[in-house]
Amino acid sequence: MTATLLYRVFTGRTALHKTSSLSIRLPDLRSFSATTSAASHNDDNEKENSRLRVAIVGGGAAGMTTALHLSPLVASGLIKGPIDVYEANNVKKSNKFRTSGHTTSSTSEGGKQLYSGSGALGRDIGVGIWSTAWWPFLRSLEKGLSSCSADNNDTNKNRQSYKALLKDLEACGSYVKDVGYRSPDGSWLVKSQLNASPYGINDLLHGSSSESNGSKSIDNDDPALLFVREKDLLSCLRNAIKIEQKMGTVKYNYGVKVKSINDVNGNMGSLELHSSNVTDSTTAATTTTTTTSPQYHLIIAADGLRSSLRSRYAGHHSIHATSLGIESSSQEDTDENSLENHWEHTRGHREATKVENREYIVFRGNAPKLTAAVAEDESDSFQTWGCSKSMRFAAVPFRHADEDLEDDDDGSNSGHYSQTDTFKQRKKDEEVWFATINDPVFIDDYKNTNSEMDAEERKKLLIDAFGSWHNPVKTLIETTPAEDIMYEMALAHKHNASPVFDIKTIMDFERWKLNRKKKAGMEATGNDFNKLNPTTGSGPGPILVFIGDSMMTIDPVLAQGFTMAMESGASVARSIDRALSKSTVYSPDLLRHELGERHVRRERRLLHLLRSTELVQRLAQPNGFAIFATYFVRPLMKLCPDGIKQGVFNFMIRYSLGLTGGERDSGGKQ
Repeated sequence: MTATLLYRVFTGRTALHKTSSLSIRLPDLRSFSATTSAASHNDDNEKENSRLRVAIVGGGAAGMTTALHLSPLVASGLIKGPIDVYEANNVKKSNKFRTSGHTTSSTSEGGKQLYSGSGALGRDIGVGIWSTAWWPFLRSLEKGLSSCSADNNDTNKNRQSYKALLKDLEACGSYVKDVGYRSPDGSWLVKSQLNASPYGINDLLHGSSSESNGSKSIDNDDPALLFVREKDLLSCLRNAIKIEQKMGTVKYNYGVKVKSINDVNGNMGSLELHSSNVTDSTTAATTTTTTTSPQYHLIIAADGLRSSLRSRYAGHHSIHATSLGIESSSQEDTDENSLENHWEHTRGHREATKVENREYIVFRGNAPKLTAAVAEDESDSFQTWGCSKSMRFAAVPFRHADEDLEDDDDGSNSGHYSQTDTFKQRKKDEEVWFATINDPVFIDDYKNTNSEMDAEERKKLLIDAFGSWHNPVKTLIETTPAEDIMYEMALAHKHNASPVFDIKTIMDFERWKLNRKKKAGMEATGNDFNKLNPTTGSGPGPILVFIGDSMMTIDPVLAQGFTMAMESGASVARSIDRALSKSTVYSPDLLRHELGERHVRRERRLLHLLRSTELVQRLAQPNGFAIFATYFVRPLMKLCPDGIKQGVFNFMIRYSLGLTGGERDSGGKQ
């Protein structure tokens, strides 16, 4: 299997990987277009021919990046503004009960993490963002700055929000330079250097071009890795969103949870919104109000691993199901008394939306900067591969903000990161580290809600497990306060979720199935039947697209989660731009086609990352072939000349980012 992976990586073959969307296929756009055309012809009200209306569910990195990339289309009049972003968490600074929600503690972000992903607020932990995540912003600014026509849509791409975002990110993070893989004894398997001085916003704004600054440009720049705190990344994005809000292109709705889609009318539909309102300022007691959103043509799900829209509407075109209609009931489980059969209609749907437990624990922490005596030559970024129990350890030194300059509630952005001189001089040096292990002691502790293991005991066991590894592994764990060490089970989706072009059919199926159960004398769910199953109108309903972790969450091996999320926002915006540029009137068929093509490109990008992830896992976590990895692969890597190893390492970085061969759907050269 490892040999096969290596062959596919270096030959560029694109056969589907077993953990990608092998069991999900795109809708047949050719056959579906006839249906949608008929629906559009029969329902020619004003709404169908109006400008595109877009809603984004999820106000984290993926959702906010998408809104920013769509803002030029609103400014150009191609999309009806504002773009509505719905975020379940109340992220407003004035909310004194504001929390990321990762733990039950109000004083520490460490300990057991209740959900995967950063959420909308983020934590103090350092995370990496590859340059493919911010290249699209630079490209838009480049087009906007070079546009000389007032009527050219490219002029709207010269946006203040983009400039603020890119300046802020550089101000509150640091670039990684020296990297490599190691063995537990400290020997280096491979060492290389990343681009620590990439083409950036200052190069662009100061007129850096191929004529004025040699050959430095986006197109020939090597990938760079920026490390920032989660909370700083999300704060920078929120600050950029606030700039767009003042311009009327985006509306960020916080404290609003989206449960489902309803009120389908032609090619549009609404969202069922649940808003939480604090009724007691001392106890944070809340009440929930249920409302219905405006109608949208396009709904973008960016609400993470446990996306409510993904779990309900994705995967119905799985090869496990025969169709979406009533006849697919032949594929159901036979247990009519199972409550899950109310909503999980087919085995194919359940298979396609499954979240897998990867059966290893991920620990994370920020340790103080290493002293000179400890650091010596150990201050480089590294990832160390163990030989059993899925053990890995990685560390990255990074500089970050020494204070929290959260975006102001009054709409002012005058005090944000890149615009504060005192802030630039106040940086803190730390080492962010993570460790993985599948020791039953830690797994049982995580799964047992009544576990009596405290933070100090957990830290001691972690030191016992990694204490014999090379410097500075033990030191990094020891110098991190026990209560600040985060730990969570590694989770991933089994398949990626393709766009949904027929919401109405799925809703009809839900209604049909509950009606059948009612006729059999069963209670529906204990709730109002018509509320759970709203009567739907004609037409296929709105388009539903999944991005970021809601499209597919993968193993956190190569630290590209945020990169994939931000790339996907730019990718969706490009597809929408192409669809709208081909017609003066919004065409559902054109948009479905463009988004279907986009999904194929994103699958290729995802495939590169999946193959790279599995290859690293098989080398770094050699469960099942530890002898082969320990006594053949790693000694061979050590004997290989450094020049060859560096070349292979750099190629693998580019490959995992989707920057090698074929049609790309990342931030690279288009």
